[in-house]
Amino acid sequence: MGSGYYSLVATALLVMNLERTRSVRDACSNCPAGTFCGKDKGQMCVPCPPNSFSSTGGQRACDICRLCKGVFRTKKVCSPTSNTECECISGFHCLGAGCTMCEQDCKKGQELTEDGCKDCGFGTFNDGRFGACQPWTDCSPDGKAVLVNGTRERDVVCAPAGPDFSPGTSAAPHSHPGQAFRKPVPTAQEEDACSCGFPEEEEGEEGKL
Repeated sequence: MGSGYYSLVATALLVMNLERTRSVRDACSNCPAGTFCGKDKGQMCVPCPPNSFSSTGGQRACDICRLCKGVFRTKKVCSPTSNTECECISGFHCLGAGCTMCEQDCKKGQELTEDGCKDCGFGTFNDGRFGACQPWTDCSPDGKAVLVNGTRERDVVCAPAGPDFSPGTSAAPHSHPGQAFRKPVPTAQEEDACSCGFPEEEEGEEGKL
């Protein structure tokens, strides 16, 4: 037997192995979510063991369920097709997709620092339980006046600034320049009414004549 014979046998074995791998792969693709592809031909699709899951089909193994502990608590329990969902305990809030971290809450008017919750400095505010203090709004660039002053817990409130505007009061009405005051001119009917005397007065005047 020459080297050509051994090459032919090796090629045949390689082809058989590829066909076997392809058939197993095709069978695994039929395994639904909540199962994994096993090695036993009698039971190709094996259900995920307890505390594990597979969210998509055709998986070679199931993933371990997440465990919520410490500052985390369980929001949704693990199932064969979905992982556990965690949330933060009271006094903390989630950070990151899927709540991967918990951060301490602060009061309104505060921000979280390396030394804990600190009050916002003058000119800044925070109206939420977390996040950084933000500067008060500057009303002057828009030609507005400050209607309500800002505090550590809320931003300033801007209002349009009129010529005579002051916070809490309304502007007084203005007269139009160049429009002089004019006395009403009596109409012809009013003049006739004023020139007519009463009958008694006319009779008295005739008696004097």
